[in-house]
Amino acid sequence: MARKALNKPLVLSILGMTVVSLNACPAVAANPDKDQGPPIAPIKTSPEGQTYGRWAVEWYQWALGVPAANSPLTDTTGDNCAQRQVGKVWFLAGSISDAPVVRNCDIPAGKSLFFPLINTFYGAFLNDPPETQTEEFVRSHPYANCTIPVDISVKIDGVEVQKPSLFFTGPSGSQSPVFNVQLPPDNLFGVDETVIPELLLSPSAEQGYYLFVHSLAPGEHTIEWTASGCTPDQFQDITYNLTIIP
Repeated sequence: MARKALNKPLVLSILGMTVVSLNACPAVAANPDKDQGPPIAPIKTSPEGQTYGRWAVEWYQWALGVPAANSPLTDTTGDNCAQRQVGKVWFLAGSISDAPVVRNCDIPAGKSLFFPLINTFYGAFLNDPPETQTEEFVRSHPYANCTIPVDISVKIDGVEVQKPSLFFTGPSGSQSPVFNVQLPPDNLFGVDETVIPELLLSPSAEQGYYLFVHSLAPGEHTIEWTASGCTPDQFQDITYNLTIIP
C-alpha cells in the first residue's frame, strides 16, 4: 500500500504486487534446490473459481475491513498476517508507507496467495451528489485508474517473475466489478459515521497489478517486491518471509 488521503469523496491508494505472462501459464522456481516452484495463475483465468478482478474486490474488502489496531497495511512485523483470513486463499498486503517493510508470516499448507503489487481505489460516500454515485463516475475518477506507467520487480525465493505489468485489473486484463466496502468503527481512516455515512463506501472502483500464487510447498519461502507508478508518488518495498506449516 502507498499512502492514504481522506477527502470527500474518499480516495485511497494502495500499493501491492503482480506477476507472469498473459499468454502462458509459467511456474516460478520456489527454491534453487527444488525442481518446480508455485504455479502463478494467468490473468485471464479464474483461480479458485474467481477472476483476478473479483479477487481484487475481495482484497480491498479485507484490507479496509480489518480494524486499524490490527491492520495488515500498517503491520511492520507480520504479527497481523492472519487477520480475517478465511477459505483457501490468503491475502498479503502492501504498506501505507513507502519505507521498506519486512514481515514474517506463518501460513497453513494448502493456501493460495493473492496480493497487489501496486493499485489504487476510489470510493463514494452515501451523501455524495447522486451524479457522483454511479459506476461511470467512480470508474472514471483519477484515483480509480492506474494512469502512471508502472515499474515492478517481483521475486519468489530469489527467482524473478517475468512481465508483472501484464497482471492488470483494468480493461486490458481482468477488470474488477464495482463494489462496496464496509469500514469497521475502528477504521484505517480514523473517521466515524458523521464523516462517512454508515461507514459504507459505495460504489467503489479499483485498478491495479496483482499476483495469484497457488499453494507453496511446506517450508521456508520469501516473496519480495518493489513497485512504483499507477498514481503519482507511489512506491513499495515489501518482503514476506513465509513459513508454510504442514
